[in-house]
Amino acid sequence: MADGDKSDGSSKQFEVEEQTELMYKDDTIWTAVFSADKSAIEMLIKEDSDVINSRGAVGECPIHMLFLCGSDAHLEIARDLILRFPSTVTQIYHKPIYYGENILHIAIVKRNPTMVEWLLGTEELEPYRKELLTARATGDFFKIGQPSYYAESPLGFACGTNQWDVAEILLKYGADMNVIDSNGNNILHMLVICNLPEIFAKFKARWLEQKVSVQIFDTMKSHKNKSKKMKETNLWNRLNDNSLTPLTLAADLSRIQMLSWLLNERKIVQWSYGDVSCVLHPLDQLDIGFRDEEKTQALSVLEVIIKNNDAELVHPIITSLIDKKWKHFVHRVLVKRFTITFIYLIIFLLTTILEQSRPEKSEEGEEENDEVATADFEKSESTRRIFCAIGHVIVIAGALFKAGRELREISTMGLRNYLNTTGSIFLENCLASSFCICIIIVQILRLFAMENDAVILAFASLLGWGYMFFFTMPFRFTGPFVIMIYKMLFNDVLRFCIIYTIFLAGFSQSFFVLFNENGFHGYMTTIKQCFLGLLGDFDLDFYIEGTHPFISVSLLIFYVVVVTILLLNLLVAMMGDTYADVKKSAKKLWHLERARIALDVENNMSANERKLKAHKYWVDVQGERYLQVEQVNNTLFETKDDEEDDD
Repeated sequence: MADGDKSDGSSKQFEVEEQTELMYKDDTIWTAVFSADKSAIEMLIKEDSDVINSRGAVGECPIHMLFLCGSDAHLEIARDLILRFPSTVTQIYHKPIYYGENILHIAIVKRNPTMVEWLLGTEELEPYRKELLTARATGDFFKIGQPSYYAESPLGFACGTNQWDVAEILLKYGADMNVIDSNGNNILHMLVICNLPEIFAKFKARWLEQKVSVQIFDTMKSHKNKSKKMKETNLWNRLNDNSLTPLTLAADLSRIQMLSWLLNERKIVQWSYGDVSCVLHPLDQLDIGFRDEEKTQALSVLEVIIKNNDAELVHPIITSLIDKKWKHFVHRVLVKRFTITFIYLIIFLLTTILEQSRPEKSEEGEEENDEVATADFEKSESTRRIFCAIGHVIVIAGALFKAGRELREISTMGLRNYLNTTGSIFLENCLASSFCICIIIVQILRLFAMENDAVILAFASLLGWGYMFFFTMPFRFTGPFVIMIYKMLFNDVLRFCIIYTIFLAGFSQSFFVLFNENGFHGYMTTIKQCFLGLLGDFDLDFYIEGTHPFISVSLLIFYVVVVTILLLNLLVAMMGDTYADVKKSAKKLWHLERARIALDVENNMSANERKLKAHKYWVDVQGERYLQVEQVNNTLFETKDDEEDDD
């Protein structure tokens, strides 16, 4: 697949280079067009009128190149040719790289509103107007992710290149504001991708004006049609092919400024008193709704931020939402889960201790006390077995209960989504599943009287107590510290281990050869010596007394310098950078983990539970949910003198 993409890219590059070469070949339409040589163009047309339909290396026609060159002389020739050959106005590039682009697209990108007005307003070209306005530039050059992605349509090109005056011209001649591209993106989606909030606001306002006009017209025409139009989904609430609205797309693409602007643009100010304002933020698209099991709902902004694990997107509005959730129900649920888990682990610990308790026989004993000692031992042994059995039942029942919950979560989320979770939820899922599997395996091994159950139980003990890290993640005091450990282990230490393994294998083999060690056991001995050398524990005399002392000592010194000094210090430096990065964004990471846990708790609650008054963190306004917060504007009453002092 990669080779195919590479060869395809090379082919396109060759076509572009061939196009350049054609511009400088004598006696061709392309040379005449490039030079704006009107007489040469006329001569070529006179010889063969079909030359106007010629195709170049990238699928272009002469009319495209005239617009692309874009000088007054080129455009004058283009106007003349279009009036003589009107059908050329609808010609498009027909090769994959620029497929679908027409001269209207080019005129817009060249920022020539006069030419755009001429193409759409000229009476002779009216039959071609609709085809001009609906053309789609779908070539690889215009794909999403490319610098020239403008949602394919001419209206998208005008808005995406920040030309509202040109967009007004297109709208005047009937451009469709509801147009979508091959990705399902409408114009507002594209404006989020291009990060153009001002054009977004203008386009949205114009769309609302058009919607009101249509509704008034339909009201006059038919009440039935009116009802249908009223149910039309607003443009900013429509989903693309990835089930994202413009708002959630901004979160998905990490457009921080655009997301902030969109969230503030949606707010409703209830009242203001001095520098305090009561603000309502719609929870639609921002927070998870009440899920319908029969329908797959689109992700909310909160879910997208958690899915992408992007702490930089934690906006003050998101923070307020998270705080409300924690205050109303998450804190209470988490404390309950912590208490149950802690009690369970204590029972697990006591059961393990009781299971491995053995009677200690005293060396000195009197015969008359043997019967009393035996009775006491049997009584204590029977008590131990009873408590041990109760503990086993609780441990097994707890593991089975948790395993059942994890399986239900997998069936709800899907195995892929379950494994792709991040942060504290990944830690919880990983540790909980592993612990349950270990406990079940231990019971199976004991049931069939198999060995090595103690090894599995040892791992289960470590996993069980490691699960307690999950409850430290949402707290600012401990959460960032756990994140530091996680990032250091899976980034810094993992990278160090990969590099160190290469050095270890090479030096171990070198010392194995130099000391003429015996077989695989000898090689393992040299690995052990090299590893101890990493820790500074090596015997220099051992290397001096070898068969090749000079080479052995030289290699040892080189190993110590490269591994012990260089690599270990590099690991410390990397860990220092990780610490600094996490500390710098500690507050946002803390809020992100709180949001992750809040969402997990909420997803495990039924719709009826979430609607309980005790769990209600929103206000209902005309059937819609809003987050009500009080915001303080500290700069409202600052004087000019204060501002100058701040500067």
